[in-house]
This record gives sequence, structure tokens and C-alpha cells, in this order.
Amino acid sequence: MKILLVADVHSRPLVKKHSLERTLVGLKNAIDKANADLIVFLGDIVHGPDFQKSTEPYEKYLRKVLDLTGKTPFATVFGNHDDECNISKDEILSIISSYPNSLTKGRNYVLDVMDEKLLFIDSGSYYDGDESYYDIVDEATVEWALGEIKGTNAILFQHIIVPDIMTICDEKPYFVPFWAYGDKKAVRFKKGIKYIGRMREHPCPPRIMTTELKRLSPYLKGMCFGHDHLNDFELELNGTRIIQCPGAGYCCYDNHFRSSVKLLDTQTMQTKIIYY
Repeated sequence: MKILLVADVHSRPLVKKHSLERTLVGLKNAIDKANADLIVFLGDIVHGPDFQKSTEPYEKYLRKVLDLTGKTPFATVFGNHDDECNISKDEILSIISSYPNSLTKGRNYVLDVMDEKLLFIDSGSYYDGDESYYDIVDEATVEWALGEIKGTNAILFQHIIVPDIMTICDEKPYFVPFWAYGDKKAVRFKKGIKYIGRMREHPCPPRIMTTELKRLSPYLKGMCFGHDHLNDFELELNGTRIIQCPGAGYCCYDNHFRSSVKLLDTQTMQTKIIYY
């Protein structure tokens, strides 16, 4: 099975017109080129903060992206920016479900497609407390997911990467590049960690360690994430393939870099990056 992984499109009106046009044209070409069995949007399809007055413009910019899928089945998870406006997640899900090729079932759900068990988790937005900036996947969600995939070899899709990624990273003070947005430390994988791809920005998981990876990894062959637009690394963590997907749009801080998506072969768990 071939799955096209699309992260962080950030469809929005408050950018230069050509930025969104370039994104939509590039994404359409990538979808046509990939000829995938399924498209998975890994959150932040729309840049919610740009839509504070009414829901109608939001729907327009969401449909600009979803219309590109044509007849190819697609599924979605929420990012931290999708609902940062006056439209609720339920309203967004209603728009998504209006597409005949949408397989999205809710915030957390499981699909069985072409002999593959696919797990979709809403990793939340912002944590209610000082311990972390970004939200966590709580124990109730982990317990639910465990009941859904136990005894299988599933693939998980969510927006924000698991906090375990920081256990294999070194943070060292150094000159802050322009894309670091105030981060005072660079991050590199620890010596001896084998990976492919690049880490161009500090990963932004929650600062609270969760049990998600530890408890689910025995029943997962892969975990796919978005959120950190400049990173496209892949590696093995706790016996599970970690696939970090780069930003698919030119409408955010990644506009100085070539946007791209990844085509995942679920039999080999190898990916091919498609630039545009």
C-alpha cells in the first residue's frame, strides 16, 4: 500500500498570494505524481489564527486543499493550529466528512485499509499548565489506542512527535539560525544514533514524558508525524520506525525551503520524498 503523507500545509489568506498558489499547485502535482492509495494529512491543513471573524472563509481555505485529493481516499488528524479560531473541531470534521472520498471518522479512530491497521490520534494543541507548552496524548487515549491495535502491526499518524525523541538528542548552546524562532539551543542526535534525513530545527514535543511510545510500540511498525516543518529525519526508536514529515506548504516559516511530501510504502516502511 502507498500512503502520501502531507503535513502542515497551513492554507491561509494572510500571506502573499503567490505563496498559497505555489503550495496548491505543487501539492496537486505531487498528488498526481504519487498515485497513492491513500492520502494522510498530518495536521495544520489550515492556519487557524488567520480566521477569527467567521467560519465561511475558513471552509473556503480548507476546501482549497481537500479539493486537490480528487477521488483518492484521504484521512486526517488535527494539528495544534487547525482550530485556533472560532470554528470548532466538530465543525471542521463536518466539512471533512462532506467529501465522498474522506475516511476520517473523528478525532481518534482506526481504519483497516488494504490489510493495514491505521491508527489516527489527535495529539492536541496546548497544555493546560506550566509543565509543558504543547499538549500530551493522555493515558485515556493511550489505553483506548492499545485496545484498538493490540496484537497487530499498525501504523500511527499524529501531528506532534512523541517526547521520547528528546531522549536521543543532545542540546548545545550555539549560534541561533534565523529559523529557530528564539530557541537558545541547537539539537543534534546523540553520537551513534543511526538516522536518515535532516534535523533543521529543534523538535517541539510536549515537555512531559508520556507512555504512548512505550505502551504502543510493541504493536506498531511505524509512527508518522508533522509539526516540525524543517525536519524530515527517519530512525528506529523503541523498535518502531519514526517518520518525521516536513512542511508541505510555503505559507509559514518554512517558506525559504523547498516544500515536500513523503510517499510511504507500508510493506517496506520506506519513504520517497517528493519536492515541489
